[in-house]
Amino acid sequence: MSVQELGGWPYEGYGINLRVTKRKVFAAVALAAAASAPPLLFRGTTLLPGHLALSIAGGVCIALMAMSLNILLGYAGQISLGHGAFLGVGAFASGLLTINLYMPFFVGLLGAALVGAIFALVLGVPALRLRGLYLAITTIAFAFMMEESWFRWEPLTGGSAGLELPRPRVGAFVFFQHADYLALVLVLLVGYWLFDQNITRTKIGRAFNAIRWDERVAQGFGVPVASYKILAFVLSGALAAVAGATYGHLIGFINSESFAYKAQPNFSLLLVIIIAIGGLGSRAGVVIAAIVYALIPRFLEFLQGWELIVGAVALIDVMARHPGGIAGAVRERGTKRGERKARSEVDPVDDDDDLPKLPRLPRPMGLPARPELDAGAPLLEVEGVSVTFGGVKAVDDAAVTVRRGQIVGLIGPNGAGKTTLFNAISGFVTPDAGSARFMGTELIGRSPHIRARLGIGRTFQQIGLTKDLSVQENFLLAQHIAADYPVAKGLFLTPGAEGVERTMRGRATAAIEALGFERFTTTPVRNLSHGQQRLVELGCVLVTAPELLLLDEPSAGMAPAAVESLGERLREIRDELDRTVLLIEHHIPLVLDVCDYIYVLNFGKILAHGTTDEIARKPEVIGAYFGEEVA
Repeated sequence: MSVQELGGWPYEGYGINLRVTKRKVFAAVALAAAASAPPLLFRGTTLLPGHLALSIAGGVCIALMAMSLNILLGYAGQISLGHGAFLGVGAFASGLLTINLYMPFFVGLLGAALVGAIFALVLGVPALRLRGLYLAITTIAFAFMMEESWFRWEPLTGGSAGLELPRPRVGAFVFFQHADYLALVLVLLVGYWLFDQNITRTKIGRAFNAIRWDERVAQGFGVPVASYKILAFVLSGALAAVAGATYGHLIGFINSESFAYKAQPNFSLLLVIIIAIGGLGSRAGVVIAAIVYALIPRFLEFLQGWELIVGAVALIDVMARHPGGIAGAVRERGTKRGERKARSEVDPVDDDDDLPKLPRLPRPMGLPARPELDAGAPLLEVEGVSVTFGGVKAVDDAAVTVRRGQIVGLIGPNGAGKTTLFNAISGFVTPDAGSARFMGTELIGRSPHIRARLGIGRTFQQIGLTKDLSVQENFLLAQHIAADYPVAKGLFLTPGAEGVERTMRGRATAAIEALGFERFTTTPVRNLSHGQQRLVELGCVLVTAPELLLLDEPSAGMAPAAVESLGERLREIRDELDRTVLLIEHHIPLVLDVCDYIYVLNFGKILAHGTTDEIARKPEVIGAYFGEEVA
């Protein structure tokens, strides 16, 4: 049976099926236990005291809240210090539906999710232009706005008088006892867990992670960053609203002060603390930290009223000792020794005389077909491109033509504008003037992810990988443009989405095997040597078989012997893979060895262009590099 038939990793094809089976078994067991909890616990028995059930249920509700924020903060890297507003929105929405309209509890939760998603969308759109501190301030302002408007609107929320939220009922059975309700919120926790797991196992989670790491890398792999940022806000807001509604029905009463910044606890800050302590992006760490927070006051009476202080001290300690949180510390302790051993068993690629063969994969289904162009026909035509930063003209009226089946070099001194021109071609910079046509299609005005889908692959000076993802996950991320299933199918991991993921894993495995990196399949990229990372980056660019490769200093950080071998790999891309390359490179012997045509850029202008022999004899080129006249 082939690797592709197994669905990906050398044995992980079975692993996929096992994970699905384990997930279903876990869900079935949890649901069965939750369904049987009421008759087992409350029909005349005292296996779980009511006050303890209330504390655990409160901890589970806080875990649901933290999991919702973890999607936004831990996965997508978008900070929110006003998430308590979404909790309040959900609680009030569910209360209005269940009290005023006599809707069932689960309809109230659906209504809360819808209203939370709408408010999150309203916040997410302006947040697209904000980052870091400015985004945090905006979310705080949003929370205060909701507190002073929506939450105090008496006809809708009752204002300070508030609303009494009823416990749900199923037929004649009312979840009045705390342990009954605990069973219900445990079922909801299982649902959150599986939903969150689907996010991380599909293109959605990989896109979020890439955005958190480097938005340019995400765009280079075809991720529409703006859409996924909004998606992160909407998912987080919807799930937070459901968690807030669940908590509201637990405590039975909410008013305008229940989710305010001055309330105790301050949910907005509390959730950030829980996520930081549990570990950014760690599902299990966040859940454990939330439940422990809820139970500590129950077992340590003297801490009551000091929760935020204890949390702040714990947060400082975790950030000082383990920036990755408790989950990160556990992972680091468990994997550090194994990774060090794995790296010591293999000579780093930087020192190899011969680099491995590159992946030879066809264009994935669903992407634009290869163009019917003759060899030597113009593939990329750049005309009159100018880019200005303030008063500095980084690129001045540049014109470059890249013909199909060639390796074209773009050289020049540091600061000549080479990378800026690359950024203009790939969409990371909008030119002040000029045009860039790829296979006759105008690129100016198109987003980087659209250009990636058209067939333009890109590497970066600072290696364009998501370094906290594994080698395999980076190869999966690089196939984002080929993951053609809708987001909704990914969220629920339908058979169609799972089939696409299985195909992508098979393709990733083939690429990893071609590089000879099988033992590094699950190794985080940050643990590879610089040369290995360069190879993985090049392999990721080739995994979707783009027509044009923009390579930004691919030899940077490689040993001289490896650079010579890189020349062979570049010719292999041209001659055997039938791809076209536009290359920025400071290693002039490599450029003269592999390039068919060369453009020299200096002070933003095209100083000269021609074949390698012509360029090597031009006095102005030598003067630009060495600053001296040629006799």
